[in-house]
Amino acid sequence: MSFDIRDTRLRNDHERIRDLVNRSELIHVLRTEGDPPEKYLIKFTCRGIEKLSPGGKPVFRNEHEVTVYLHAEYPLKQPQLKWLTPIFHPNIHSTGAVCIGAWWPAKTLDHLLLTLGEMVQYKNLGPKDPMNSRAAAWALRNKRLFPVDSRPLKGESLEDQIIIVVDEEPDDLGINIL
Repeated sequence: MSFDIRDTRLRNDHERIRDLVNRSELIHVLRTEGDPPEKYLIKFTCRGIEKLSPGGKPVFRNEHEVTVYLHAEYPLKQPQLKWLTPIFHPNIHSTGAVCIGAWWPAKTLDHLLLTLGEMVQYKNLGPKDPMNSRAAAWALRNKRLFPVDSRPLKGESLEDQIIIVVDEEPDDLGINIL
């Protein structure tokens, strides 16, 4: 059996995604393809902006789907991303193409999903280098509206939830229990 670095990376990313999804009420894996998975269909169930009304007001949407394809050059090059549901965001083109900024091979897939979810929520946007200039101009004029959903994407891990209580009262024998 040969050691395949890409295969190991895909398996590790899949494990990290499962951990993230188990901790999040807002991120869901609808479908994967491959073993280990190379394609993901991800759904975010958080508030985002679908479009603007004719009067220029945001029309909100609470379900957003994006595909993530981990091509043969992943992780050296960023995954291929395509937004499937309508979304109005400076860094997401009307065709569904996504600009996530700088990519480096150490960036993990779970981190990428958090970045995408924060884009939906308008916690993460780069209106000065847009893929959607109309959304960028609107975002620059309406910063006071952001984020459109302030809920955290990632819940606490079991490790985060452990509380250690130190009882500094001595017991009957004068021994402190830590």
